[in-house]
Amino acid sequence: MKTEAFQNLLLKSAISVMACDGSIDESEIAEIKNMADNEIYFMGFDIEEPFEKSLNYIKQNGKKAINEYLNELSQLNLNEKQELLLIEVLIRTIESDNKIQASEVKFLQLVKSKLGISEETIITQFPKQMNYLIDFENYGLHEEFTDEIEFASDN
Repeated sequence: MKTEAFQNLLLKSAISVMACDGSIDESEIAEIKNMADNEIYFMGFDIEEPFEKSLNYIKQNGKKAINEYLNELSQLNLNEKQELLLIEVLIRTIESDNKIQASEVKFLQLVKSKLGISEETIITQFPKQMNYLIDFENYGLHEEFTDEIEFASDN
């Protein structure tokens, strides 16, 4: 996958996990912008316009937008390094507001189910997150994200 397309995918992933609980916390936005400013995998990528566009699309389309993302993800052929970076971006976004929501864990499990990487490899890379990286609820067996996403009017 070309660099810019992968950067777009990482950004869309972060926005999707941030929005899947219907709440957009300033700390989540700050973490996404921090990654964009400081991580090599976002080098040279201007997130402002794609960030707003993606976020607005999810706000307007809710779980439909999340499921479109998941379908798109299942069509991609990412290598192991790209898949681990994707998981890292999701974890950093999930943890940025210090609240691990069930909908975020469900989203993470659905993403993992679309990737080729093994759960063992993910847990070896992110051992501190093992308690929610292991799919105890079998969320990854579901075909789509079913939680309704409703944003408060101030989001």
